[in-house]
Amino acid sequence: MRNTILILLLLMFLPVSVSAQFYTITRDSELLQIERQKEAYKHVEKDVIEREKSKIMTKDTLIIGLDNQKKMENNSRNSDRKASLKTELQKKTDDITKSENNLPELTIPNLYKEIIRNGILYPKIVLAQAILETGWFRSSVCKNKHNLFGLTNPRTGKYYEFNHWTESVRAYYTKVQYKYKGGNYLLWLDEIGYAEDPNYLVEIISILKMLL
Repeated sequence: MRNTILILLLLMFLPVSVSAQFYTITRDSELLQIERQKEAYKHVEKDVIEREKSKIMTKDTLIIGLDNQKKMENNSRNSDRKASLKTELQKKTDDITKSENNLPELTIPNLYKEIIRNGILYPKIVLAQAILETGWFRSSVCKNKHNLFGLTNPRTGKYYEFNHWTESVRAYYTKVQYKYKGGNYLLWLDEIGYAEDPNYLVEIISILKMLL
Protein backbone atom coordinates (compact mmCIF):
# COMPACT_ATOMS: atom_id res chain seq x y z
CA MET A 1 0.00 0.00 0.00
CA ARG A 2 2.84 2.37 0.92
CA ASN A 3 4.58 1.63 -2.32
CA THR A 4 1.44 2.41 -4.23
CA ILE A 5 1.19 5.81 -2.56
CA LEU A 6 4.84 6.60 -3.38
CA ILE A 7 4.31 5.64 -6.98
CA LEU A 8 1.25 7.88 -7.18
CA LEU A 9 3.18 10.79 -5.66
CA LEU A 10 6.04 10.31 -8.14
CA LEU A 11 3.59 10.25 -11.00
CA MET A 12 2.05 13.49 -9.75
CA PHE A 13 5.39 15.39 -9.44
CA LEU A 14 6.98 13.96 -12.58
CA PRO A 15 5.04 16.18 -15.08
CA VAL A 16 5.89 19.26 -13.00
CA SER A 17 9.59 18.41 -13.02
CA VAL A 18 9.58 17.61 -16.67
CA SER A 19 7.65 20.76 -17.40
CA ALA A 20 10.13 22.85 -15.38
CA GLN A 21 13.06 21.19 -17.08
CA PHE A 22 11.46 21.75 -20.52
CA TYR A 23 10.82 25.39 -19.63
CA THR A 24 14.42 25.81 -18.53
CA ILE A 25 15.75 24.22 -21.71
CA THR A 26 13.35 26.22 -23.86
CA ARG A 27 14.24 29.46 -22.07
CA ASP A 28 17.96 28.77 -22.40
CA SER A 29 17.45 28.06 -26.07
CA GLU A 30 15.55 31.31 -26.58
CA LEU A 31 18.21 33.28 -24.72
CA LEU A 32 20.92 31.65 -26.79
CA GLN A 33 19.03 32.50 -29.97
CA ILE A 34 18.60 36.12 -28.85
CA GLU A 35 22.31 36.38 -28.08
CA ARG A 36 23.13 34.92 -31.45
CA GLN A 37 20.77 37.41 -33.11
CA LYS A 38 22.42 40.24 -31.18
CA GLU A 39 25.85 39.07 -32.32
CA ALA A 40 24.59 38.81 -35.87
CA TYR A 41 23.10 42.31 -35.64
CA LYS A 42 26.40 43.59 -34.29
CA HIS A 43 28.25 42.11 -37.24
CA VAL A 44 25.71 43.53 -39.67
CA GLU A 45 25.85 46.94 -38.00
CA LYS A 46 29.65 46.84 -38.09
CA ASP A 47 29.58 45.94 -41.78
CA VAL A 48 27.13 48.76 -42.47
CA ILE A 49 29.26 51.29 -40.57
CA GLU A 50 32.42 50.15 -42.34
CA ARG A 51 30.63 50.35 -45.69
CA GLU A 52 29.39 53.90 -44.95
CA LYS A 53 32.89 54.94 -43.88
CA SER A 54 34.25 53.47 -47.07
CA LYS A 55 31.63 55.37 -49.09
CA ILE A 56 32.47 58.64 -47.29
CA MET A 57 36.20 58.13 -47.84
CA THR A 58 35.61 57.29 -51.49
CA LYS A 59 33.40 60.36 -51.87
CA ASP A 60 35.99 62.58 -50.18
CA THR A 61 38.69 61.10 -52.37
CA LEU A 62 36.61 61.78 -55.47
CA ILE A 63 35.88 65.34 -54.33
CA ILE A 64 39.56 65.99 -53.58
CA GLY A 65 40.50 64.45 -56.89
CA LEU A 66 37.96 66.57 -58.75
CA ASP A 67 39.13 69.70 -56.91
CA ASN A 68 42.75 68.94 -57.75
CA GLN A 69 41.83 68.22 -61.35
CA LYS A 70 39.86 71.48 -61.51
CA LYS A 71 42.79 73.40 -60.02
CA MET A 72 45.15 71.78 -62.49
CA GLU A 73 42.82 72.67 -65.37
CA ASN A 74 42.50 76.26 -64.10
CA ASN A 75 46.26 76.53 -63.69
CA SER A 76 46.71 75.11 -67.16
CA ARG A 77 44.20 77.59 -68.60
CA ASN A 78 45.84 80.48 -66.73
CA SER A 79 49.23 79.32 -67.92
CA ASP A 80 47.97 79.11 -71.51
CA ARG A 81 46.35 82.53 -71.18
CA LYS A 82 49.55 84.04 -69.78
CA ALA A 83 51.59 82.41 -72.53
CA SER A 84 49.15 83.73 -75.13
CA LEU A 85 49.30 87.26 -73.69
CA LYS A 86 53.07 87.06 -73.48
CA THR A 87 53.26 85.95 -77.10
CA GLU A 88 50.89 88.71 -78.16
CA LEU A 89 52.86 91.36 -76.25
CA GLN A 90 56.10 90.03 -77.65
CA LYS A 91 54.63 90.18 -81.15
CA LYS A 92 53.54 93.78 -80.62
CA THR A 93 56.97 94.65 -79.26
CA ASP A 94 58.62 92.95 -82.21
CA ASP A 95 56.33 94.81 -84.61
CA ILE A 96 57.16 98.14 -82.97
CA THR A 97 60.88 97.36 -82.97
CA LYS A 98 60.69 96.21 -86.57
CA SER A 99 58.80 99.36 -87.55
CA GLU A 100 61.33 101.58 -85.80
CA ASN A 101 64.22 99.66 -87.29
CA ASN A 102 62.95 100.49 -90.77
CA LEU A 103 63.47 104.20 -89.98
CA PRO A 104 66.85 105.82 -89.35
CA GLU A 105 68.06 106.58 -85.85
CA LEU A 106 68.36 110.23 -84.92
CA THR A 107 72.03 111.07 -85.38
CA ILE A 108 73.78 114.06 -86.98
CA PRO A 109 74.85 112.09 -90.10
CA ASN A 110 71.35 110.57 -90.55
CA LEU A 111 69.67 113.95 -90.02
CA TYR A 112 71.97 115.60 -92.56
CA LYS A 113 71.19 112.85 -95.10
CA GLU A 114 67.45 113.21 -94.47
CA ILE A 115 67.66 117.02 -94.98
CA ILE A 116 69.38 116.52 -98.34
CA ARG A 117 66.98 113.70 -99.31
CA ASN A 118 64.04 116.07 -98.88
CA GLY A 119 65.64 118.63 -101.22
CA ILE A 120 66.07 121.26 -98.51
CA LEU A 121 68.42 124.14 -99.35
CA TYR A 122 71.36 125.09 -97.12
CA PRO A 123 71.37 121.72 -95.35
CA LYS A 124 74.17 122.64 -92.90
CA ILE A 125 72.32 125.73 -91.71
CA VAL A 126 69.15 123.67 -91.28
CA LEU A 127 71.16 121.00 -89.45
CA ALA A 128 72.55 123.67 -87.12
CA GLN A 129 68.99 124.89 -86.51
CA ALA A 130 67.88 121.38 -85.45
CA ILE A 131 70.84 121.06 -83.08
CA LEU A 132 70.15 124.47 -81.53
CA GLU A 133 66.37 123.98 -81.24
CA THR A 134 66.69 120.57 -79.56
CA GLY A 135 69.81 121.19 -77.47
CA TRP A 136 71.66 118.46 -79.31
CA PHE A 137 68.50 116.27 -79.43
CA ARG A 138 67.94 116.36 -75.64
CA SER A 139 64.83 118.59 -75.39
CA SER A 140 61.45 117.19 -74.36
CA VAL A 141 59.89 118.52 -77.59
CA CYS A 142 62.40 116.44 -79.53
CA LYS A 143 62.00 113.30 -77.43
CA ASN A 144 58.25 113.39 -76.88
CA LYS A 145 56.97 115.06 -80.04
CA HIS A 146 59.80 114.24 -82.47
CA ASN A 147 59.86 117.92 -83.40
CA LEU A 148 63.41 118.98 -84.34
CA PHE A 149 62.81 122.59 -85.39
CA GLY A 150 60.43 123.97 -82.76
CA LEU A 151 57.64 124.10 -85.35
CA THR A 152 54.38 125.39 -83.92
CA ASN A 153 50.82 125.57 -85.13
CA PRO A 154 50.10 129.30 -85.86
CA ARG A 155 46.44 128.87 -84.87
CA THR A 156 46.99 127.15 -81.51
CA GLY A 157 50.59 128.15 -80.73
CA LYS A 158 51.30 124.55 -79.72
CA TYR A 159 54.18 122.44 -80.97
CA TYR A 160 53.48 120.10 -83.85
CA GLU A 161 53.74 116.45 -82.88
CA PHE A 162 55.20 113.89 -85.29
CA ASN A 163 55.37 110.10 -85.27
CA HIS A 164 59.05 110.14 -86.22
CA TRP A 165 61.74 112.76 -86.53
CA THR A 166 61.92 112.26 -90.32
CA GLU A 167 58.38 113.70 -90.53
CA SER A 168 59.68 116.82 -88.80
CA VAL A 169 62.32 117.26 -91.52
CA ARG A 170 59.66 117.12 -94.26
CA ALA A 171 57.52 119.56 -92.27
CA TYR A 172 60.41 122.02 -92.17
CA TYR A 173 60.25 122.30 -95.95
CA THR A 174 56.43 122.42 -96.24
CA LYS A 175 55.94 124.87 -93.36
CA VAL A 176 59.09 127.05 -93.53
CA GLN A 177 61.45 126.82 -96.49
CA TYR A 178 58.79 126.74 -99.20
CA LYS A 179 58.46 130.51 -98.54
CA TYR A 180 62.14 131.21 -99.30
CA LYS A 181 62.64 133.07 -102.63
CA GLY A 182 66.40 133.69 -102.55
CA GLY A 183 69.09 135.80 -100.83
CA ASN A 184 71.07 135.30 -97.65
CA TYR A 185 69.34 132.43 -95.89
CA LEU A 186 70.44 133.42 -92.38
CA LEU A 187 69.15 136.96 -92.85
CA TRP A 188 65.93 135.58 -94.31
CA LEU A 189 65.38 133.48 -91.17
CA ASP A 190 65.80 136.65 -89.13
CA GLU A 191 63.38 138.58 -91.36
CA ILE A 192 60.57 136.03 -91.02
CA GLY A 193 61.07 136.00 -87.26
CA TYR A 194 61.94 132.32 -87.07
CA ALA A 195 63.14 132.71 -83.46
CA GLU A 196 62.52 135.30 -80.75
CA ASP A 197 66.07 135.04 -79.38
CA PRO A 198 68.05 138.08 -80.63
CA ASN A 199 71.25 135.97 -80.53
CA TYR A 200 69.70 133.20 -82.63
CA LEU A 201 71.84 133.82 -85.75
CA VAL A 202 75.03 134.14 -83.69
CA GLU A 203 74.36 130.78 -82.04
CA ILE A 204 73.62 129.17 -85.43
CA ILE A 205 76.95 130.44 -86.76
CA SER A 206 78.74 129.05 -83.67
CA ILE A 207 77.29 125.60 -84.32
CA LEU A 208 78.18 125.83 -88.03
CA LYS A 209 81.80 126.43 -87.05
CA MET A 210 81.71 123.30 -84.90
CA LEU A 211 80.28 121.26 -87.80
CA LEU A 212 82.87 122.45 -90.35
